[in-house]
Amino acid sequence: MGIQTTNWFPLDKYTPVRDGWYEVQLVSGETTFAKFGGGEWTEKPLLVFTHWRGLSADPARSGETEAIGAEATLAEGVRDALNVFFPGVGGETHKPREDSE
Repeated sequence: MGIQTTNWFPLDKYTPVRDGWYEVQLVSGETTFAKFGGGEWTEKPLLVFTHWRGLSADPARSGETEAIGAEATLAEGVRDALNVFFPGVGGETHKPREDSE
């Protein structure tokens, strides 16, 4: 499966609008990755880069929603394990906490 990237953007004219990892182009022409967050490049290569591009033209395909889904699946699995090994009093099962307002 190939990654469908965005076009290259010059670093001196454009900054990303979303936090995340981006492919960056070094002065030498080689590429590597850098992380953008909080309005600045937080994890970047030691060498100077001049351009950046996103790893997906469609934000829904960037994988962010998959990470959230994986965390939810893990939480459900932990809750199921708790129910098997530590059943609640009177046959109650462990349930997600209700937000109290």
